[in-house]
Amino acid sequence: MLPVRLHPGGSEGPPPGAEAQPLQRRLGRLASLSPAEMAMIAEACRGPLRELPARGEIHPEGACPPPAALVSGWACRIRMLADGRRQIVAFLLPGDLIGRPPPCLPAPCAALALTRVLLADAQPLFAAGFTEHPPTQTGLGRALRAAELQEEVLLRDQVVRLGRQTAYERLASLLLELRQRLETAGLAQQRGFALPLTQEVLADALGLSVVHVNRTVQQMRRDRLIELRGGQVIILQPEALRSVADWQDIPGLRD
Repeated sequence: MLPVRLHPGGSEGPPPGAEAQPLQRRLGRLASLSPAEMAMIAEACRGPLRELPARGEIHPEGACPPPAALVSGWACRIRMLADGRRQIVAFLLPGDLIGRPPPCLPAPCAALALTRVLLADAQPLFAAGFTEHPPTQTGLGRALRAAELQEEVLLRDQVVRLGRQTAYERLASLLLELRQRLETAGLAQQRGFALPLTQEVLADALGLSVVHVNRTVQQMRRDRLIELRGGQVIILQPEALRSVADWQDIPGLRD
């Protein structure tokens, strides 16, 4: 088991005031939040924060993890097979929620840090959204409900990717998904975003071999659809990439 540290933020965490921005932006796109609810999110993300290194286990398969918010870093939901093969079911990005308040069903997948991550206790947010008031009467409750529905949409997209799309289409679809989600969290530029993933991780997410992923990436670069520059993915032709992926924007995001 890799080490877990708790710290109050400060110099080791995101810049002051930045901890809550991805979660505030994401939930604020899903429902109108009051100033008090925005302040509650900021307080939850201020710490103390749980820190895990890359490859650290956030929770094992079969657990009922308490609610947490991913403040920074990348993680994934992953299913391990007995022979060592693995399938990444979903990527977890800053502003995403992990776990549910009790009662909950055992998690069908483990959650694993792909980079160094910081996690905040999100239990107060669920308590305010679903316990203190009927969830339909609070913006926070509506946003948390919508976030759950959005996860179902992302899972549907992953099923379509793995079940029916070619390798080229799978990569295009995943890049567009990551771009929209990071843009919602305020972590993507107009056409580009940081992609701290190895080709092995992409292979585990796309159901391909590492060699096949490499060939697909190189073909996409030759076709001038994307450019890789210093750990950044630049989407050169967004509309062409959308056409390749048969992409539909993730629903439920307010302008």
